[in-house]
Amino acid sequence: METKPNTLFKNALIYGLLTAVISIVFSVFTYILDVPFKNPVMYFSFVILLAGIIYGTLQYRNVSLGGYITFGNAFLSGFLIVFIASIATSIYSYVFFTFIDPAYIERIIQQTLEQTEAKMLEKGQSEDQIEPILAMTRKFMSPLMMSIMSVLTSAVFGAILSLFAAAILKKEDKSFDGQFKDVQ
Repeated sequence: METKPNTLFKNALIYGLLTAVISIVFSVFTYILDVPFKNPVMYFSFVILLAGIIYGTLQYRNVSLGGYITFGNAFLSGFLIVFIASIATSIYSYVFFTFIDPAYIERIIQQTLEQTEAKMLEKGQSEDQIEPILAMTRKFMSPLMMSIMSVLTSAVFGAILSLFAAAILKKEDKSFDGQFKDVQ
């Protein structure tokens, strides 16, 4: 049975959702093991994201484009994969923080506020200066705002990771025939 090549968006959707599922499973494991929010283990999520970008873009290059891909298409593939994964994981996070364990977000908020206050006190700021900043910080730590910020920060980090992956994965067809092929 011959496999049908995927379009760029279909490929990004498949591997973005696959990356999201793996990220969510990692998140569930860290939750069950009660890994602190600021623990270096949490950086493994970037490894998952980079692996999703590389694997998904390789699949697109090798299956859909005959083994060749431009830097621009490799970047776009990686960025779309990250964008789709970030939307899916943000929806999961919103549901988790709102319905599954609302107390968990309160612990994260409390840790963040305590760390922010300690840093500000170290810099010599007064309680009158600290209170409005902590109040504003608390406003931005609702489940909805955290989900939106997650998509935005993932897009920025995803763009950086996609640039890195595109530089490695690009493979242009330098043959005479390759110069006249339409790229999907």
